[in-house]
Amino acid sequence: MAANSDVVEPQPRVVDLGASFAPAARERIDAYLQSFVSFEPVLGLLYSDAGASPSWSLIAFARTTVNELVKMYSGFGAVVCYDIDGVAVIVPQIAHIEQLDSGTLDFVGDRLQRTPPANS
Repeated sequence: MAANSDVVEPQPRVVDLGASFAPAARERIDAYLQSFVSFEPVLGLLYSDAGASPSWSLIAFARTTVNELVKMYSGFGAVVCYDIDGVAVIVPQIAHIEQLDSGTLDFVGDRLQRTPPANS
């Protein structure tokens, strides 16, 4: 009997977050992701509180890196794959994920910052 060469990788768990991207931020993110030609990028957000207020930088992960992150984090039950406003996003700093669950994300300089919803 021949071995099955079509091994199906398990799909990572994806959690929807409630934040949205400002229109200009979405355009900038789309342009950033489309600038990659050597691999198919997956958007990543990296948190920092070193500036005046908490913010996120963009990174483009290759699919192999995403698969490794998913495998590592799922080993202890954590999720790193999210959907923000229809965009697939990897957020490895899971301690700060609540900051992406509401409000609007827009660029201040080269970093994304969250504007809390009006009723917060």
